[in-house]
Amino acid sequence: MNLSSTTVRTPSPTLRAVSVRVSREARAAPERIFDAWLNAEEGRTFLFADRIGNAVTSAIDARVGGRFRIVRHCEGEDVEYSGEYLEIDRPHRLVFSLCVEKYGQRDDLVIVEFAPVEEQSLIVLTHEFSLRDPAERSRIQRGWARVLDVLVALCSEGGVPHAVARAQGASAAHPGIVPLARDGFGRRVAGEV
Repeated sequence: MNLSSTTVRTPSPTLRAVSVRVSREARAAPERIFDAWLNAEEGRTFLFADRIGNAVTSAIDARVGGRFRIVRHCEGEDVEYSGEYLEIDRPHRLVFSLCVEKYGQRDDLVIVEFAPVEEQSLIVLTHEFSLRDPAERSRIQRGWARVLDVLVALCSEGGVPHAVARAQGASAAHPGIVPLARDGFGRRVAGEV
């Protein structure tokens, strides 16, 4: 009996040659931010948000082994984002697979971690994927930065209307959005990641 022929293997983190990490601080409790990731209506507002794309559908089965599917209409075509929840540890950590056929993303892993920081929350998103064109890494990083900006606006005092404006490309900075980067010594500093 050959068991390996029936096993679907996902590349280990070692084989996922590239990762993108984006961080933000938000003026909201980790529970509030975590719950937004698993709510279909709120997810429709910020998940895979693009300046020109509109969510056509969103479905979220918020349990380990559950699946999600969000379809956005972008530049004349529908783009489907789907995956499976691999770990749900409210309000600390969310891990899911991600498949986006349009971009050839089939074995990606996304890890979102949440931590209280003073009277705010730190959100750290890591997207691991197989080695691709360097331009793809940049596209993925910009996309997640946009998602987190809209999420922070959604969960902070601006609420849904402001979050939608951010998704559509409004340029005014929201007071709840604090982009984080690392200096040469690994310390967090304000600025784009």
